Amino acid sequence: MASRIRVLAVVGLLLLAGCTGMGGSGDAGEAQGGGDGAQMSSGDGGSNQPEAADSGANSADSGNVQASNAMTDRAIIRNGRMVVEVENYSTTADAIAAWARTSGGYVSDSNRELHRDDGETWYTGYIVVRVPSEEYEPTQSMVSEQGTVRSEETTTKDVTDKLVDLEARLTNLRERRDRLRTFYERANSTEELLRIEEELSSVQNDIERLEAQKRSLEQRVAYSTLRVEIHEPAPAPSAQQVPYHERSLVAAFLSSVNDVYVFTRGLLVTAASLAPWLVVLAVPVVGGRRLLRGRSLPLLGRRGASEPATDDGDGVGGGNDPQQEPAAESDTESPDKDA
Repeated sequence: MASRIRVLAVVGLLLLAGCTGMGGSGDAGEAQGGGDGAQMSSGDGGSNQPEAADSGANSADSGNVQASNAMTDRAIIRNGRMVVEVENYSTTADAIAAWARTSGGYVSDSNRELHRDDGETWYTGYIVVRVPSEEYEPTQSMVSEQGTVRSEETTTKDVTDKLVDLEARLTNLRERRDRLRTFYERANSTEELLRIEEELSSVQNDIERLEAQKRSLEQRVAYSTLRVEIHEPAPAPSAQQVPYHERSLVAAFLSSVNDVYVFTRGLLVTAASLAPWLVVLAVPVVGGRRLLRGRSLPLLGRRGASEPATDDGDGVGGGNDPQQEPAAESDTESPDKDA
């Protein structure tokens, strides 16, 4: 009986030990499970930090993109001027014009001037091209490759605010035009129709004027202007002239012969240019002299016929005077009477 009790007691202890082991293992599993949970939660917490960093980086990137877009959307007018010295003017000007056309632009203005000095010639001038704004800097680089750049400058003007203002004013005017058209259709009197029509015409004129200003600004923004001044190198100054008294005899003689030739040729050219004028002027002079001679001949003839009648100072022609004949007769008759 006592042995059975001891057996049952041992079995009970074994069962109790087994239950206790199972409970401990469950507690350990729970503890381990808790540890896994802690690890998972810590892992999740660690993963949240990179996500926050990524979100911050994305927001920073989006801010940069917006800033770059804002810079890109600015309406900028660019005008440039370059002065280059080249060996051949025509070659450089043709190359710049071809580049502008290839880039989608065009030549808006050009000028060329020829210079002479001591038999030497060289060209200077300029060419103005308008190219798309994105081709402005490549065009500057192309021009720089043509020769030596003496000076270069670029000016910019931001017209974004002006374009925005023009667009806002155009929007308001278009809305006003639409309202006026509605009022025009609903008008009941002729006077009201005329008044609305006049106001509608004024609004339409304002719209067209602002649209023209906007198109002009947009074109100046879309196409940049570059003025290229091209200079060929001027010839070196000639050597200092030899003093006159130090010149050789042959050179002095040849120079004198050349001067005589130039002088004679100048006289011949002058005479040839004056010959037609002398002929034209000689006709009225000769005609006038002949006319004056024809009028003076009768006067001279009458004067010669009257000279013997008036010439009695020397006693020549006195016998023809009728007043002297009676005196002579009286002288001849006087002796007879005395006798």
